[in-house]
Amino acid sequence: MSPPRDAPASRFRSQATLVLGAGLATGLQIGLMQCFVGRSWRPLFTVVPASLLFSSATLALWQLVFPRLLALPRSLRLFFQSVIALAATAAVSFVVVNVPLLISDGRWMFTPYTGGDLTVVFPARLMALSPLIYFVLPIVPAAFMSVVGFNQSWWQIFLLETREQKARELAASAQLEALRAQINPHFLFNSLNSIAQLISVAPDRAEACVERLAEIFRYLLRSENRSFVTLADELEIVDAYLDIERARFGDRLRVSYDVDDAARTRLVPTLLLQPLIENAVRHGVSRKVEGGSVTIEAGLDAGDLRVVVRDTGVGLPEDADEALSRGIGLRNVHERLVHLFGASYAPEIRTRPGDGTSVTVRVPLAPPATHLEAVH
Repeated sequence: MSPPRDAPASRFRSQATLVLGAGLATGLQIGLMQCFVGRSWRPLFTVVPASLLFSSATLALWQLVFPRLLALPRSLRLFFQSVIALAATAAVSFVVVNVPLLISDGRWMFTPYTGGDLTVVFPARLMALSPLIYFVLPIVPAAFMSVVGFNQSWWQIFLLETREQKARELAASAQLEALRAQINPHFLFNSLNSIAQLISVAPDRAEACVERLAEIFRYLLRSENRSFVTLADELEIVDAYLDIERARFGDRLRVSYDVDDAARTRLVPTLLLQPLIENAVRHGVSRKVEGGSVTIEAGLDAGDLRVVVRDTGVGLPEDADEALSRGIGLRNVHERLVHLFGASYAPEIRTRPGDGTSVTVRVPLAPPATHLEAVH
């Protein structure tokens, strides 16, 4: 099966086409000039093969010699490459000059010249056409070199960069899926732990929590192949999770919402809020004897959807960077937002020991089209 027409060429084929093409173009340029000056086609049949011979020597150096020097330090490598290139070029030049001399005149370059003076006469008609001839002669070789150089160098680089970009996107997508898979067992373990504590003291509430947990996992199944969902969908799973926690903590956990209606229809990455809410409850409010409150705010702000999860818990005992390195939920949200939208969309974490923590996340109002397609 032949490779696609736009597939990058092999290294040898690409180098050979580029180097030999450059040699052919250079030979045509010099040869045509000499043909014009000498008023004979003979130079063309010597200059072009000579130029191709120089190009072949360059290709041999690229393929067989220079790669063997890559292990050397840069300065030493450049020194040896220069010495070898000069020696190889000198050898080729010796052959190019002396072989035609031996064939045509039976002598070589150090043989004394025994002929007389040579006078070249340019007719007035030819002198009148010389500007036009000098204009026409470079066109074909230069155009040929432009086409060859692009297709065998810059176009190859472009194709390889395109494939590298696609590979990065696939890697990022795979990492996002891994991050989403990472949080599901973590979330399930914590939810089951909460329900287990209710079974013996409040079986009715434990049963209601199991039903809410079933709703959550039905949501997870529905959104399995979607990278983005509406904020309203995310708030539903958040409310189901908070019902489970409220059944456990009772009046010690207070929840409030301040969400603009315009924000509810906006798209956010799946499972964006639940890790933040879980972090606020588990590591904030639950560690205070008197409990505390969790507030969810959402609105549109300067072209972004801005969501804030704020708690009045104990706060984080470490700075934001350390919190990201330790907490699965916060790290998950951070890595997903950075992968999707760039470092400027990393969550903003503010915390004061004893007063609580707030996490602000922003999502562009127009997610990438590939993600929008995944919503439907």
